[in-house]
Amino acid sequence: MKPPAVILLGGMVATWNHRFLHAARRRGLAVLLVDGPTTGLAGLVEQRRSASSESRSSESPSSESPSSGHPLHGVTDCAEREPGEVGGVLEACLDWTDRWDVRGICSLREEFVEAAGLVTDLLGLSGPGLRASRVSRNKFLQRRYLSAWSPRSDLVVPAARVARVAAWDRFPAVVKPIGRLASSGVQLVLTPAELVEALEAYQPGEVLQFEERVVGPEFSVESLSRNGECLYVEVTEKRTTEGDSPYFVELGHTTPAVNLTESARANLLAAHAAVLNRLQFGTGIAHGEYRVTARGRVVLTEVAVRPPGDSILALHWLATGTPLEDALIGLAVGEDVVPPSHPRRYARQVYLPHQPGTLSGMAAPNGAGLGVTWFDRAAAHDPVREAGAATDPPTVRCLMALKPLGSQLGPLRESADRVSMFVIDATSPDALDQLEAQVSRDVHLEVSR
Repeated sequence: MKPPAVILLGGMVATWNHRFLHAARRRGLAVLLVDGPTTGLAGLVEQRRSASSESRSSESPSSESPSSGHPLHGVTDCAEREPGEVGGVLEACLDWTDRWDVRGICSLREEFVEAAGLVTDLLGLSGPGLRASRVSRNKFLQRRYLSAWSPRSDLVVPAARVARVAAWDRFPAVVKPIGRLASSGVQLVLTPAELVEALEAYQPGEVLQFEERVVGPEFSVESLSRNGECLYVEVTEKRTTEGDSPYFVELGHTTPAVNLTESARANLLAAHAAVLNRLQFGTGIAHGEYRVTARGRVVLTEVAVRPPGDSILALHWLATGTPLEDALIGLAVGEDVVPPSHPRRYARQVYLPHQPGTLSGMAAPNGAGLGVTWFDRAAAHDPVREAGAATDPPTVRCLMALKPLGSQLGPLRESADRVSMFVIDATSPDALDQLEAQVSRDVHLEVSR
């Protein structure tokens, strides 16, 4: 009999979010990871295995040192494949089925969503479905399939740029490069002249999308579904740079959303459910981003059928006390999972502002109870390591520098430009606001010019 296993595509995510690995281990599943050749995934996993083995060899047989139980030591195998080479990813997964009883497959990164959809369909496993996997990966297809919830938009291929620019008459407008991820290359333009100037930032061969600008606060909806039935859904409030910049970079997330009326929340959840129904979404997690206009209209920014980025999963964990990762792994392997409860706390991630220059330090005053962690891919640890009790006092769960010392810091134009962040939680929105203000006041980025 083959041992049971789960495949995690985009497996580098699991090196800093160990809740996926804990969920697999709790079920007795071997963990098989796939990610791109440039990520260094295989080397990192081997490094942690070696470190754990050396640690165990120096301990007494009765020792229960945490170092011997690093989650990455439990990874059974890795494969390095380019995300865009769907055939290569498919073959790697099929090769594993010769040795393992593959019970489920999850995509943890956007680039692997389409491959995950194909493999789950081929193997008859639970997943979001082929339509959801394909449409969610393409900004143009989203606007066409989900036109009822979308702003006006035009696809702009390289050969038609001049004509499309001349014909576009809806301002302000948003320019999006179809082939990029997250906020990379997304710009706000106010006039025809700004539109022409903005195009200089893109490669001649890039396919673009022009969209009508939608004004209103931004939210995301995270949901878990099984066979099209929603098991859990919650709203996260966004904070971005758009008021001070032509770029759209997320600077904060709050779960559950606090500046949201009951009617707006109901409209958001109804729109999200309708979007998933249109995509024929089956089983797994969905992350939809929306704006709510002054008249209450819900407009889709984009939808993804994989876990949300940044620390949003950790925010749900802190808010509900239950990790969504555990339910997601359970759904992938066909379990009837118990969904997380309603939030009993408020959680927030905040990205700190910075000035251009050379990063020379990050300081918090002595006695403030704030310890700075410098992101180190080789360390392979969780930024947020525990969720407290419902009645805990306001707490800083993580304070992290995202770039190494000596990094050259430029203007904030996309998510990769962000330098530092912290995660907090509290029992009320007021307490959360007070703690955010305190941390923002006490923490200082040291930048030399």
